[in-house]
Amino acid sequence: MVQIPRDDDPTGATAKGISSRRSLLTAAAGALGVGLAASVLGPTLVFLGQPLRQDATSGEGNFLPAGPISLFAGAAPVKVDLYADQVDAWNRVIQVKIGSAWVRREGAELVALSTVCPHLGCGVDFDANANKFYCACHKSYFALDGACETGPSPRGLDRLELQQQEQLVTIRYQRFKIGAKTKEPIT
Repeated sequence: MVQIPRDDDPTGATAKGISSRRSLLTAAAGALGVGLAASVLGPTLVFLGQPLRQDATSGEGNFLPAGPISLFAGAAPVKVDLYADQVDAWNRVIQVKIGSAWVRREGAELVALSTVCPHLGCGVDFDANANKFYCACHKSYFALDGACETGPSPRGLDRLELQQQEQLVTIRYQRFKIGAKTKEPIT
């Protein structure tokens, strides 16, 4: 819009004043828009960037409590479920079952074996009558020390690291490649 100078304002100062006020209002409106956009985008970017600042963790690879030493006093293997907190990008789930282990005595020492069959990953049970571990899916039988006796399993049951801390038994739970002849951890 063109401003025509008034007769009593021969220099056009009124037009210049209106133009400078208009520029000021435009700049203020732009700054207000940027501020509003930043107030919405800022928290959104912080929320979406959260996974980049936080490690995703789970209990796998850590020593997890399996139970008191008195739980493993007998000669028969005892199946224990292992629980840990799981944290991913936006969730924290408390005490999720991440696996199981068979714990048994070998002399004065405790030994932990994975409950996952190395053949195809089925669950391994204990047959008290035969005094052996077995995988019902494909008829693999394992000795008490975990060695494969019969069936298609390419190797024996995988041993897990076990620690005795005062009156508590802890196990480092790990998963291993299934179908492989050697024990290879999954990373």
